[in-house]
Amino acid sequence: MLILFGKSHPNKDDSTVNIVWQYLYTMRLSKLKRLTEDDEPLEPSGSNEGMLEIDKLRYASEKFEQTLKKYSREHLFWKKIQVPEGDIHLILMKELIPFTFVRYNEEKYLGDITLKIDFIPNMDPKPVIPLNILQISVENFIDDLVKINPDLLNKSIYPERLMNTYHLKFLNVTVFPANGIIHLRDFMDTPTYNLKLLSPNPFGDIMSSRSHLKNVYSLIPGDLPTFADNYTSSMEKLVHKAKHVYHALKKGTWKGHTYELDTPISWKSGVVIHQDRNDYNRTDKIIHSNFSASLNLGWEYVDGVKNSKEESVLPPEEREEFRNWLKKRFEHFGIGY
Repeated sequence: MLILFGKSHPNKDDSTVNIVWQYLYTMRLSKLKRLTEDDEPLEPSGSNEGMLEIDKLRYASEKFEQTLKKYSREHLFWKKIQVPEGDIHLILMKELIPFTFVRYNEEKYLGDITLKIDFIPNMDPKPVIPLNILQISVENFIDDLVKINPDLLNKSIYPERLMNTYHLKFLNVTVFPANGIIHLRDFMDTPTYNLKLLSPNPFGDIMSSRSHLKNVYSLIPGDLPTFADNYTSSMEKLVHKAKHVYHALKKGTWKGHTYELDTPISWKSGVVIHQDRNDYNRTDKIIHSNFSASLNLGWEYVDGVKNSKEESVLPPEEREEFRNWLKKRFEHFGIGY
């Protein structure tokens, strides 16, 4: 190794000495930078070309994250996608980390892009969950991102290797048949659910090839549950019964006090149907109409005053006694309160 003490080596010309000095100076700055900054320089030499490439990658990463943020702003609650079987509400959640060369080159991870699906099926004649629900959701999501930022399709700006450091997956799929709620994880085979929904996939591969996207998120008959033929009619009858019991018990007296039940803002949420998960045969994968109903109301009013802890005219022990009495009256008719 050539060691310099302020004078040029007798066997080396000035240009060689300058080159060596420049190399040592660059390496020293490189080490200092590691101590003071989060970003790691391109190894081994930190050349201008390498640093320029890192800056391009960092810029692309930041622009991509801005694209995701704009998507979230444009679809503040959810993106509604209409399909023949009903409406898909697509919700974006993301957990991203700042770009550094180490995270890009060694860890190959810059964060998760997570999609959540709420599906509201048509009920006539019975609910149907479309087999292409995952494919449609991801395709629509990518199309929207490209509308916001058309350069995403330009691999010279957004290299596939960079985009693959973002991992795409689903949080869950929740189905809302009329007044009911079904979590798909309870009605799918666990290996299929884990592979198709929870397993993270490199986003660059998904974005760059529609055939690959459709293959990754394909579902076949038997992957998803189906509904019994009488599912819709049975639910309608139970909702009607709950409403009838509500109106019958809406007003009354208790120990000299008058009471009145609150009026629900919407009967869609006012009556909640609970699916019996134990009544599900994983062989035929049919969801039967075995469910119960409960009322989801605000506070009842006693003597015209809200029966909450803070405002009730009843002392605490009587307030609790009254609420238990009211619950038992509804339970007598098979309705929860």
